[in-house]
Amino acid sequence: MARLGVDFGTTNTVVMMHDRGMFSAVLHSSRTRAGTVVQEVFPSAILMHESSGQRWYGIEADRRFGQVGPGPGYVFVPSLKRRLHGYAEGRTDGESDGIAELLTGYLHALAESIRASQNFPASEPLEAVITWPANANGAQRHITRRCFRDAGFDVLDTLNEPTASAIELADCILAGRDAKEAPAPQAVAVFDLGGGTFDASVVWIDGDDFQVLASGGIEDLGGDDFDAMLLDMFLERLDIPVAGLGPLTHHALLRQTRSQKETIAGGVMKSLFLNPADFGLAGVPVSISVDAFNDRLRPRISPAIKTLGRVIKDATASEPRIGGAAGLTIYLVGGSSKLPLVAEMASEAFPKSRVVLTDKPFRSVALGAAICSTERVRYRDVFARHFGLIRLRDHGRAETFDTIFPAGTPIPRKGEPSLEKVAWYHPLHNVGHLRYLECTAVGEAGLPDGNVRAWSDILFPYDPAVPLTASLTQDGIEMTDRFSHDAVCEVYRCDADSVITVELHRPACHDVRTYEIFRD
Repeated sequence: MARLGVDFGTTNTVVMMHDRGMFSAVLHSSRTRAGTVVQEVFPSAILMHESSGQRWYGIEADRRFGQVGPGPGYVFVPSLKRRLHGYAEGRTDGESDGIAELLTGYLHALAESIRASQNFPASEPLEAVITWPANANGAQRHITRRCFRDAGFDVLDTLNEPTASAIELADCILAGRDAKEAPAPQAVAVFDLGGGTFDASVVWIDGDDFQVLASGGIEDLGGDDFDAMLLDMFLERLDIPVAGLGPLTHHALLRQTRSQKETIAGGVMKSLFLNPADFGLAGVPVSISVDAFNDRLRPRISPAIKTLGRVIKDATASEPRIGGAAGLTIYLVGGSSKLPLVAEMASEAFPKSRVVLTDKPFRSVALGAAICSTERVRYRDVFARHFGLIRLRDHGRAETFDTIFPAGTPIPRKGEPSLEKVAWYHPLHNVGHLRYLECTAVGEAGLPDGNVRAWSDILFPYDPAVPLTASLTQDGIEMTDRFSHDAVCEVYRCDADSVITVELHRPACHDVRTYEIFRD
């Protein structure tokens, strides 16, 4: 039975398949009047017609939008993965459909395209290892996993994208060695700059065993931002305010700037061009030099280089051999890493490391996931952020952040027992308001600092007279010490899919309730 590795990317989704010992990219096709269009990527986009409600997904959405352009009556939703950042609000750009429905529809279309490409019958399960950014928050992980399953995928495992790329690189290195030659353990720092997110992980590779030593990232940094920056430069030259553009005209212009940006990868082009007349705008064609674009781009890439430096520092603290004779390999993956400036800045920042640009920037993650689907490698990821909740201290006069799983905590492998932590406390209210969140740092005052993301809010009755299933609101919370004599027990568990649950015990009446912690 074929197994899949799926890289659900910001701009495109790539699927690699393992079948009878061979790995291959799943091709997607769309029929046009000029013939059939076939490509390896399935664009992460949706096109909707407002009056009819009809939707097109992936390659068909991208192709039809290219035809209708900024036509009336259409809504184009590109970079679907970035909409997951707004999942807490439950909407996408004011549309009436929730992100879960949109994502499930997109993934269902992806599943249909895979079946059509490989002639899979409807009864054959689509067994897959799916990936997500190492820096993805709990809400993004939860909704991604759920929507894949709702769309018909049998999710065998989940994997952080940089870890998948490290596995792909190791497999490539081993392919050129004698089977009897045991490679020395080594560290790979994966610099994954994609369409909408940046991830960095240092992975210690020892044979078929992969241990993530440290991870970090930036949620909103990638090719989409660089496209917007280049478009701003063109509009400045044309003296056209971006606020005056309609949404579909804006999307069409971004497609053009992306196409121009991608010509830089070969290192030959010296100028980038835009003809406003192609989009119904006034003005003469304008050009931007690649050097001018790089000058604007450098400050935007710098935070990614600094993040990689912090991740390498954290990893070296736990694995001193990184600084030894083996050295460190920095592996550049993701479509945006093809920009020559990225390799240039990485080499400048880390002159003692080997900087390697992947020869498969769009396939690396999906191929690593497909290799994992064969169960021939073992890997362990870590928490990229601190996870915990806000508690009261000083008899309720101040707040503090109670870290449950600190950044860097190893996540269980498949088949291993869940990670577990038990906490006890004496309640000072009749109803507990448990506010879970994650952050990249904890400040001196003991509160979250740096890139804070909210997870679930849970209301739990400490009053034994109130049923656990009772409907509670924050308005009903009262400060009281009536229940403080009975300590409440919290049991936190994290499984191999990074799903976190809390089991809340009321010892006074010996009852228990379990919650999955996410934002929905």
